Order: sequence, then structure tokens, then C-alpha cells
Amino acid sequence: HTICLWDSGFGVPCGAYISVSDLSKHLWMHGVNGPAKSVITCAWGGCGRAPMKRESVVRHVEEVHLQVKYLCDQCNASFSRRSSRNAHVVKSHPHT
Repeated sequence: HTICLWDSGFGVPCGAYISVSDLSKHLWMHGVNGPAKSVITCAWGGCGRAPMKRESVVRHVEEVHLQVKYLCDQCNASFSRRSSRNAHVVKSHPHT
């Protein structure tokens, strides 16, 4: 769990206690919704990143701000993206 630092207006962070698994739903309440290709600026704790596609915001918050790591359960290699971990497992541990 983590505290949401998304700017809820006037520079005040949200402050809600959220789980990473609920991050997408929570950011939806902050307006991170609409068409996948719509452009949104990250409002997490003064982030200075250029605006990005809506479909990338949750992944950006997970990787950059929350520093979520996905571990390989076979060799403990660490990945910032679930898809990278899954590709690693298929390639490096095909018989598990």
C-alpha cells in the first residue's frame, strides 16, 4: 500500500491510502480516464514528465513513482514491468 500523491487541486496531494492493485481505479477518480490515446499530464507529487497517453499513466506511476518491482520466482531477477518479467520467465525458464 502507498499514499496517493496525485495533486487533487491547488498543489494538495490526495493522501488516500491505496494498494497498487487498485491504482488504476483510483487514478480514474482523478480523471485519468477516457480514450486510451488521450493525453494526460502526470500530477503525482510534482512530476515533471512530459504529457503522455492515458494508457501509459498507470504504468508510469507504478514504475517511476512507486518503483513497483516484479520478481521472477525462479531466479529472483527484478523487473519494472510485469510483461518484462513474464517474457523473461518464458525465455529463461521454459520448463517451469
